[in-house]
Amino acid sequence: MKLSSLLRPDYIIINSPARNKEEAIAEILVNFKKYYKFNIEQDYIERTIREREELGGTTFDTGIAIPHARLDNFDDILIGILLPQKSFMDGKREVRAVVLILTSKTVSNIYLNTLSSLIKISKDKDFYEELLLSSGGEAFISLIENKNIKVKEDVTVESIMSEKFFSTHPDATLKELVDTFYKNSVTYLPVIDNEGTFVGELNLNTVIKEGIPDYATKMGNLKFLRSFEPLERLFRKEDEIKVHEIMKKPSIVLGRDSSIIEAALEITNNNRRHVPVVENGKVVGVLALMDILNRILRS
Repeated sequence: MKLSSLLRPDYIIINSPARNKEEAIAEILVNFKKYYKFNIEQDYIERTIREREELGGTTFDTGIAIPHARLDNFDDILIGILLPQKSFMDGKREVRAVVLILTSKTVSNIYLNTLSSLIKISKDKDFYEELLLSSGGEAFISLIENKNIKVKEDVTVESIMSEKFFSTHPDATLKELVDTFYKNSVTYLPVIDNEGTFVGELNLNTVIKEGIPDYATKMGNLKFLRSFEPLERLFRKEDEIKVHEIMKKPSIVLGRDSSIIEAALEITNNNRRHVPVVENGKVVGVLALMDILNRILRS
């Protein structure tokens, strides 16, 4: 299905005076009412959007905000687009386009993949700039049509994985590894060699375990360890231990086209919080347990 087939010129507002996301949402809703006959209460729609907005996470670093609501007794998908005269801030993020999506609670595939397609568009800087300069709704849709942007029928790992991720090198020291975890507030890192090949993986749990003495795992009562320097070995050896000495070989990987249920089973059955997404031996993304929460359960 083409993304352009889900868009209508009437639902696209160019050069709006909206000064914040709330005003943009209100303007799009008023515009919807001009052309669409709702069989549900306006108050219910507004409340559902507001409740989702309170959870956060609908404004992205690329400058696009995608407020959305999944509605009971609504068997359609409406996409309203607003381009403000001037960008505005939503928290610390600048907003240059607002896309409001209303859909049924049961039509998750098209909805989630539409969301994914819009985020990808906003990452294509040149094309995104061209869209922002559209003279009207028809011109906006024409650009989307000419780009031949597709909305997948199925929800796959590619739709929700993080394409931006941090990694480490087999020859990095334990100190460099811990610094990477700390500076980037992450708990999982794929290990990638000079050729870009995925050769191993590490999580913070493995690193901390490295600092626990072997004999401690065999002791029944560990109270005597209170007098020892916490994780002493990590401090003594952090410039000597290399990543390749403690990393684990890749055991579970997903492909871009892996289904969400496959991903959920791999994560739960293997007690994982992160699974790498691999293509031709290279990591193209990382799927986290929180991605399933944020982008599926609370999308």
